[in-house]
Amino acid sequence: MMENYLLRAKHENYALGSFNVNTYDEMVALCETAARLGQPLILMASMSCARFMGEKTFVKLVQALNDAYPIDVYSHLDHCTDQELLLRCIDAGFDSVMFDGSHRPFAENLQITSSLSAYCHERGVLLEGELGVIAGEEGPVKSKFSEFTDPDQAECFVRESGVDFFAVSIGNAHGFYKGEPKLHFDLLEELVRRCPVPLVLHGGTGIPQEDIRRAIAMGICKVNVGTEIRSAYVSALYSYTQTHEKGDVRDFVKYLRAAVGTASERYMECFAAAK
Repeated sequence: MMENYLLRAKHENYALGSFNVNTYDEMVALCETAARLGQPLILMASMSCARFMGEKTFVKLVQALNDAYPIDVYSHLDHCTDQELLLRCIDAGFDSVMFDGSHRPFAENLQITSSLSAYCHERGVLLEGELGVIAGEEGPVKSKFSEFTDPDQAECFVRESGVDFFAVSIGNAHGFYKGEPKLHFDLLEELVRRCPVPLVLHGGTGIPQEDIRRAIAMGICKVNVGTEIRSAYVSALYSYTQTHEKGDVRDFVKYLRAAVGTASERYMECFAAAK
């Protein structure tokens, strides 16, 4: 079985940045920024990204970047509700995958996650699970409201399912926040105390830096950021095409990569500061 790459973060009290990507240029920009800051990095494919790029292509790109940069770069499948796609990603060589059964009844989520955990571990792949509902939209998983992770259920789920890390709902949300995010740190403290595996904070876009640092100091080991990266890429694309009638395509690519790097840097600074 692959070594749980989040355990070192848990023991040394820092977090890995986990960024949703859809293009190779985003991948390179994130690797450049992480390498400059000396941080490991997780590149995440959503279900739509895995289907669009192809699961084998995504893995090979991440492996090539891992070889090219002086940091550890990992591939991760995010928020997967399609078990067939998840199995293909496991077989393609993803370092870790997430099965999102949070919208299913507890017993069904536990049963499926446990089965997938055994399949993953036989093939050296790590598994992320989730309890509670995170508001917002992440691919096919949509909810207008949050349902916080229940500590009693979480303790049982982590113990019985065999997951390697565990996503929690503590007031975090997918997408841009409407108003100031309010994380429930008392709930996080209870979840950290009762769940021995590394914990994951989804919906990192827009959470104040001081709250991210506090969550990491309390035990969050992986912070997911997606919306701001995608927004930076699309905004840069629009801006460049509005101001440059003609030009070298490489200048265009550099412009896009710089925008993504800038958007990611303030998050990565939080992860580094927690060490």
